[in-house]
Amino acid sequence: MMRYAAILCRDDSKKPFAIYVSFNRYYRLEPMLVSRANAITLFHSWVLARIILAAYETIADTNEFNQDDICRWLNYLNIKELEKLVGRLEKNLPLTTQEQDLANELTIYNTKNIIDNLLKISCRPRCILLLDDAALTLTPEYMGEFFDIFRTLKTAKISPKASVYPGTTEYGARFHPTQEGGFHSVWLSVEDSSYSDTMSTIASRRIENYTEIAEDVKEYLKFAAFGIPRAFLFMLKEYQMGGFKTPQQGLNRIIQAHIEARLEEFRSISLKSPKLRTLIEQGETLFSRIVIALKEFNDTQLEKGVKQLRVGISGIDEKPHVERMFNLLIEAGLLYEVPEKVSHGADRNYNRYVPHIAALLNQRAFSANERGWSPRIIVDKLNLKSGKQPLRRAISSLLNKDELDSLKFDLPPCSSCGTERVQQSQKFCHNCGSELIDSSTFESCISLPLHEVPGLTKWQTEKIKKELTKFKTIGDFLSTQDPGAELRRLHRIGQARAEKIINVITGFVDDFLQ
Repeated sequence: MMRYAAILCRDDSKKPFAIYVSFNRYYRLEPMLVSRANAITLFHSWVLARIILAAYETIADTNEFNQDDICRWLNYLNIKELEKLVGRLEKNLPLTTQEQDLANELTIYNTKNIIDNLLKISCRPRCILLLDDAALTLTPEYMGEFFDIFRTLKTAKISPKASVYPGTTEYGARFHPTQEGGFHSVWLSVEDSSYSDTMSTIASRRIENYTEIAEDVKEYLKFAAFGIPRAFLFMLKEYQMGGFKTPQQGLNRIIQAHIEARLEEFRSISLKSPKLRTLIEQGETLFSRIVIALKEFNDTQLEKGVKQLRVGISGIDEKPHVERMFNLLIEAGLLYEVPEKVSHGADRNYNRYVPHIAALLNQRAFSANERGWSPRIIVDKLNLKSGKQPLRRAISSLLNKDELDSLKFDLPPCSSCGTERVQQSQKFCHNCGSELIDSSTFESCISLPLHEVPGLTKWQTEKIKKELTKFKTIGDFLSTQDPGAELRRLHRIGQARAEKIINVITGFVDDFLQ
């Protein structure tokens, strides 16, 4: 989508000068955190190098300027050497003296100056930096540094945009997303009036013989795709390949395989970020219960000539770990969050969600009472008018007290080599032999009352104790993705004070776990 936006800008001189940068090789720099003392500095240089290279490609693709002029506008940075530097960093190879000098030249000031030069010669009023795949990595050290670069690149003429995820993106202490900009979801809801036409437009250009596929099959798979065009295209191709006796058998197989793949993708988050394992495990249990509850609700609603895709859940905002768990389900595409919240009184605030339609189809949510089966019958039911009120549930009715109390961050991997633990009671790393943080030490740290963290001023302590009641412990505080936003809601705490408090708390945790 960002690449498409860049193409639109390229072809219209009235639009901004768009620089598209992909950071999909983020993960290749992770080994440097263990092997290089200056890993963060090198990562900083790598990000700026990728931006400058993308800026060069953007201006060179216009074919309007000669290489000598472009070289001057790039402040005489050698593009070939810059490409070589990026390649060596991504391969975790040592830098030569010349390459280290080049890395040192890559500064925020120099990068902004280059973009300003290109703005002038392109005759565009402003620039948008489209930073794609920016949040693919789950390495907090790099993530915080990336968003610090994002923040400092922003000017009156330069507007950075980054793709982020609701469950795993961590912004660091210095970046405050709700203050630096806004969030815009690019996920098209299945309830949107343009949903079917949008999916058809995409598929008609990508799928051979699209018009020959039965209309009810196409509509059925559109719902199952749950707003993801790539999923729709994949399922259409699977259907065209055949290999099944009846359309019903084929569609059932496709739907079952698709939802299982989505669940497997959700489970894989815990492999990338082991601390989220418990949240992922309980999240899958929660999702399954939401789907079953909505299926049973529709069994009664369909008899009245209405359907219901939404579930309203209360109590989510009261527990940071619960909120993080829901964000992870949204990130994996298993839940779609309806933007506006609904309140039915002081103690009845509901967050509304639509669970993955493929999961509902797999549970026969719209065909349980039918004698026969056809995609047309199910599509007709999915197109019924929605009931006025969604299914309502409290989080405590979906997860019992023991399950809610079990929500936590899991023990971290080895701090020396990053190897994951084999078991929670492990004392030493089985890979490098380093002593591991004891479970009792870790639990003691995250269970400490937040207002008792050493280093906080008396005024800060009172503020946190009396007004930040949502976060009772350090663990509660660390479980939120944007603690700065929570702190800035307190009277007389702005960006600077919030950053100081975050640094005190995270610094204490680091020292405690050494």
